[in-house]
Amino acid sequence: MPSEQTTRDALAAVAAARDDYRSALVGTADQLRGLLLAQAGSGDQSLSRASSELGNFAAGHIDVERFASLFQADRSLDEASRAHLERAAETLESLAAAGDGLFVVDVPAGGDLGESVRRALGESGRAFGAARTAELARTGRFKDEEHRRWIDRFPPDSWSDREREIAPPLVVRLRGEELRAGGLANLLDGSQKIVLIVEGKAPPAALVRCITPGVHVLQTSDPAALGRIADTDGPAIAALVPEAAARFEHRPGETGSAGMRLTVEFIPSEESKRAVGRISAFQQNEELRQLHVLAGARPATENGAAGLAAGSDGATDADVLAAWILRQGGPGAA
Repeated sequence: MPSEQTTRDALAAVAAARDDYRSALVGTADQLRGLLLAQAGSGDQSLSRASSELGNFAAGHIDVERFASLFQADRSLDEASRAHLERAAETLESLAAAGDGLFVVDVPAGGDLGESVRRALGESGRAFGAARTAELARTGRFKDEEHRRWIDRFPPDSWSDREREIAPPLVVRLRGEELRAGGLANLLDGSQKIVLIVEGKAPPAALVRCITPGVHVLQTSDPAALGRIADTDGPAIAALVPEAAARFEHRPGETGSAGMRLTVEFIPSEESKRAVGRISAFQQNEELRQLHVLAGARPATENGAAGLAAGSDGATDADVLAAWILRQGGPGAA
């Protein structure tokens, strides 16, 4: 397993995204608890109780009088609605108390990287499900059959655009044999930040599968470099890989073609000859060749023929990238 220092370095790289999510989480939890307190009494009694219970935090962050007035119309909340509100508040508070453990996941040996990440984000995404549950329960629109699962698991494909903008980041610890990065492409949306800590022999250019014009992609062997994804407003993924793997960075938002946004520090000189776990030599070499193409080089194929370079035969970087994405699609993509 990676050292604790490496995990701390990875968490530091996503600290801003982590703090934004935590701020939203804690703020929503406190506001909801304030609403529950405010509606517990009546009139001045309700306002006084809410102010007393919330104390200094309320003075700086919560308009208790406004919340008390909001609940004047909710005095008739039935027992089921109050129970939903209470459960939502407890869910938010438990997630807030989870600490950095909420942002770290280990992929088991032989496990699926994409599924492990989806499951972890579904856990932290419960905060969004709880907030929606509370609003629907407060306004009498909660439907048990439709909404009751939101608090138990709320995966990324259920998040709204606004929720994706405060997406919880994730540090993923895994062996190189599980580095099948193609399954993460659909999760790189909004402001999602993912850092992979890869241990042991790994495919040399796995993260090339995540390169699209708007995604910051960094593959490095230097823990200090991981922080470079922090200054990206949109989605970003970084991988800390062994020294033998390729090292490159794709930054979105700059002018020019896809290749011009790509900086390549190192590409292994030899193609892979053996599978890494379930990742075949062919898949590994396809990723290496694609990195060469995007970098504007002409990689040699196994039979010695020159590979396709960006711009050759009239193909632009965009053409090459589009063809690559189409070839790699489908449920079995690595």
